[in-house]
Amino acid sequence: MNWYRTVCVLLLLGALCGCGQAVVLTVIAVDDTTSSPISGAKIYIDGVYEGETNSAGQYFYEHGLDTSFRLGLEKTGYAPWQSLLSETQTNIRAEMSRQETALLVTVYDADTLEPVADALVKVTGGTYANSVTTGNDGVAKFNVKAGDVFNVEIRASNYDPLYKTVEVENTVKAVDYRLIRNDVFIVEVEDKDTRSAISGADVYIDGIFFGETNAEGKVTSFVERERSHTIRITTDEYLAYSDDVYIASDVLVYSAELSKTLYPVTISVYGLDKIPVGGATTLIDGKNTGTTNDYGRTGIVYLDAGQHEVQVAKEGFTTVTKSVMADDSLQDILIELDSADTAVTVTVHDNDFKPVPGVRVSVNDIYYGITKEDGTFATPLKSNVVYIISTQKEGYAPAEVTREIPLGATEITVDIEMNTEFNPIFFVVIVAIILVVAVIYLKRGDVSLKRRGKRPPKTRHL
Repeated sequence: MNWYRTVCVLLLLGALCGCGQAVVLTVIAVDDTTSSPISGAKIYIDGVYEGETNSAGQYFYEHGLDTSFRLGLEKTGYAPWQSLLSETQTNIRAEMSRQETALLVTVYDADTLEPVADALVKVTGGTYANSVTTGNDGVAKFNVKAGDVFNVEIRASNYDPLYKTVEVENTVKAVDYRLIRNDVFIVEVEDKDTRSAISGADVYIDGIFFGETNAEGKVTSFVERERSHTIRITTDEYLAYSDDVYIASDVLVYSAELSKTLYPVTISVYGLDKIPVGGATTLIDGKNTGTTNDYGRTGIVYLDAGQHEVQVAKEGFTTVTKSVMADDSLQDILIELDSADTAVTVTVHDNDFKPVPGVRVSVNDIYYGITKEDGTFATPLKSNVVYIISTQKEGYAPAEVTREIPLGATEITVDIEMNTEFNPIFFVVIVAIILVVAVIYLKRGDVSLKRRGKRPPKTRHL
């Protein structure tokens, strides 16, 4: 058993010797400028991650290495730190330097999103403080220490000041800010009668053109407060608007009501023959504006500038609807009425008043169709016109009638009689029958004389 006790003692001594060789390395990470501890710094041993420093900037690394090793520290906003340590070293102070990076501040107008030039941008944080004026691109550039928080203050003429906070890491930081103008003045334009917004109106303030109103009838301008300004508004179809107004510091919106321009017009109504049509009813935009006189004219009607719908109607004529633009060039609205259609029924029969179907019907030498089984054919024709209606069918003599359709007639019937056509063969047959009858008659007379003992008279030749 002595040998067993000896082996155990040797193993115990070896273990004690091994424990005596363990080394604890204390790593302290601090800022090289402020000497303040850096928490959260990542610890790497020969490139292998081991852990992070605590709130006191410390990290304890226990090892049993028998050769020197490489210690590395990394922290956002700081330059990486490395050092080669011996295996017996028990503490190390890692002074980490902050990285320098760029902070780009771009300033825009909140309404137009255009860059704001000459804006003063001030950046402060820790021991850093600097002010830069934006260029034409609205950009101000700062070289700051990474991994820190900075305060940004922006001021520009006619804009409200802006205050922001930005955290810069170890890469280039770019931020965009929008400034709100403090001299914004909105002009809104609407129709005086309908109260609807007027788009496309030109707005001038103190003779300076600020733009056209949008779909909501508004345009944004910029004016100096606490003084009087002249507002002028012009647009097609409306009277020009002008007003002198005092704009106080708390006034943001100015409303202008525009009245439409009125144009005097008359309506003249003619037929296709250029003869005036009296008694025609006229409507403009659905409202009755009277009837035409014997000269085909209405009285003067005043129209708002812009598009209007004119409608003219009279019995016996087709109703006409016309769109017109009321402006300086419009004085007389000319309307030409066409005669209305009349339902015409052509009835064809023979001399026994029996209907004749299948008859070709033409009107003014234009083929229209054929009669039905009842001998009728229907078609619409314009009234107030003289027509020649002709009919044709094999076996019948062609026929035609001239008929004027009265103005205003809604329906009429045209009656045409067709006689059967003369047949030469039938004439030959009749003549033949007559000859046969005559021959028979003469023969009967000759037989009768012989029976009486008489001779027929001799023919005397000269």
